[in-house]
Order: sequence, then structure tokens, then C-alpha cells
Amino acid sequence: MITFSRHPSDDPSEEAARLLLRLGVFMLFVIALSAPILARQTVYILLPVGAALLLASALLSGDGGTGGSLRALLRSPPVWAALLLGLWTGVSLMWTPFEGPGERFAKSAATLALVAAAAGLMPPRTKTSNLNLLPIGVGVAVVALVAVTRFLAPKYTVEDVLDVGPLGRAGLGLALLVWPAMGALAVRGRWLWAAALFAATLAACAVANAPNALPALLGGALVFAVAFGRPVPLSMALAATMAMTVLLAPLAALAAHLIWPVEGPDFFKYLVLWGHVIANDGLRTLLGHGFGAATWGVLGGYLPAATPRSLVFQIWFDLGVVGAAALALVLGRASLEVGAARPALAPFLLGGLGAAFVICLLGPAAEQLWWLTLAGLDAIAFALVMRGQFRKRRPVLPTGFGAPAEDAA
Repeated sequence: MITFSRHPSDDPSEEAARLLLRLGVFMLFVIALSAPILARQTVYILLPVGAALLLASALLSGDGGTGGSLRALLRSPPVWAALLLGLWTGVSLMWTPFEGPGERFAKSAATLALVAAAAGLMPPRTKTSNLNLLPIGVGVAVVALVAVTRFLAPKYTVEDVLDVGPLGRAGLGLALLVWPAMGALAVRGRWLWAAALFAATLAACAVANAPNALPALLGGALVFAVAFGRPVPLSMALAATMAMTVLLAPLAALAAHLIWPVEGPDFFKYLVLWGHVIANDGLRTLLGHGFGAATWGVLGGYLPAATPRSLVFQIWFDLGVVGAAALALVLGRASLEVGAARPALAPFLLGGLGAAFVICLLGPAAEQLWWLTLAGLDAIAFALVMRGQFRKRRPVLPTGFGAPAEDAA
């Protein structure tokens, strides 16, 4: 008679939890990355469905570590900073001059709460089979983006003030998610695959003409190169750089306004326009105009069509110095958090954070639900890869494993 040290799970709920987890990860990082290329509205449906599957998996699982993971997430400084930003955003609705931002705030808050719950309730360790879905999903999205671009030949303009096209959104999503996908490959020694994935993403974003995706990828690559081998010092430097950039951005805009009081060169035109806004607002710049004021101001014709679409500008215009300080705190604490990850993984995560910050600076990332959805998807990917079980070789079985058991006397 032969004895086995491992048996299939006798608990149906555990098996169901594993299946739901696999389906949720597949939905988030394979389907949700590719489907919006054809239909932009699908991203709003697939993220909640995938996150709900992760939550259902956590409820069915008997692993007590998921509750501890959620408590650890809620105690982390980046989450507290994000809660401060969300609280001040809600308070600013009292003085926003428009009615529409209230509904958008409710949808954004619900999306981010669902993302936080899904990320916090994931298992403490991610199986390799689930982790592999992340680079697979990025690869599928790259192929789909190139194929659709070649057949549809889309025309995209950065000056489009109403919305970003589905191909542009897909490019920005790839610029964010390729970094944790590369990290998942590289920490298992698949460096060539990671490099090929980055090159393919770069080519796809160039073909699709995704707005500011290429600068984001190049900025992330620069951060990755500097962080390689020294992630902790670089995470501190990146945290300080991002925080100071957000806080001092209005001074740069005001300086541009003083240098070019009428109209500046093309490269600085958005900064000059922001300087004009600050000069007109005066001390109101410190308080802000209320959540959604920048977006609805452009749509209503109260602000020029060339108003900057960067997240940094909209945070300052809508939420003032308190919102900007909260955003700087979120970015700084997030940099320190990912910098403390395992040394082989941290440079990739820091590169992803650098790419996201470039998009926040240049636009068109703003206080729109599609961008918050992409950011939430990226946050789940970061949590997934930071909890990965990385092995380069299979473990060696101990001597006598699975040997025939001795018959009792």
C-alpha cells in the first residue's frame, strides 16, 4: 500500500474559492485589458465583476490570512493618505459650482473602495499559475491593440477635451501594467521575456499613438535603470521628487506666466495657461474650486479648450493646497512602500510608479472614472505581484517521499 503526503482538498468551498480567484484574475488582467480596445464601456463592467470574484473567493476561503492582509492594507500609510484625499474631495463638493461632480464622486469612491477591498482580501501568497495571467494578459492586449490599430486606422488628437478614445486608454493601461507584468517574469529569471514584453508594449503604444504613453514608458524605464540594484535609496529620492513636484507645480506655472505673459512656446503652453489661471484666481488657488470644476468648466465653456488635462493641475484647481498635499503624500508613501519590496521586484514596481507619475504630469490622466479604473487595476496588479510565490526550480523531494508504508505487525 502506498501513502501520499498530499491529498486533494476535501473542502468544496476551498476548491470553489480557488476557481473564483482564478476567474477573477483572468477577468481583470486578460479580458479587462483587451475588451475595452473594442468597446470602451466594458472597463467599467469588467473591473467590478473581477473584483467581486476576488471578494467572493476570499469569503469562501478558510484562509485566515486574508483578513490579516486587509487589516495590514488599511493600516498602511498610502491608504490613509488616499482616504484623506477622498475625504477632502467629498468636502469640496459643498462649494463646487456644478451639480454633475457629485454623481462622479460617488462612482469614483465606490470603484476605489471595491479595488481596496479586492486587493486587501487576496490570499497572502499568489500562486504562480495565477501570476502568469498578468504577463499573458499584457501580451494579449498588445497583440489586440496593434491588430485593431492596423485595421481601423484611428485618428486621435490630444486636444480632444471630451474623452480619450479606447485605443488611447488601452495604451495608457499597458504603460501602467507592463511593469508588474515584467516584474513577475524577471523575478523568475525570465529576463528575455520581460524585455520582449516591454519592447512589444513600446511598439504597440507607438503604433496606436496613445497620448503620452511613450513618455511614460521612457520615464518608467529611466526610474527602473536607476533603481536597479539600489531600490531603497531610489524609492526615497523618487518619493521626494514626486511630492515636491506636485507641491511646487503652481510656482513653475506662475513663473511661466511671468516669462510669457501673453502666449508661450508650444512646449510650455499648458504651463503658461495654468499660470494665467493662478494669476486670475489669486488666493482662491489655495482653496480650490471644488471637485469636478476643471472638467465641467471646460465642457461648459468657462475655461478654454486648451486647459491642462493633467491630474496635478486638476487637483490644484479643484482641491487646492490640501488636495495637492494629500496627493503628494499618496505618491510619496506609495514609493516608499514598493521600494521595500524584494530587491529583484522593487525596480519594476518603481518603474511603474514613475510611469504613472509621468502620465499624471502630462495628462490626459485626470479626475475621470476611466483613469481611476485603470489606476485601480494597476493597484491590484501591484498587490498580486508583491504577494507572488517565486521559485526558479521545483523543490527537491525528501528521501523516502511516497515510499510504500510498512504493514503493521
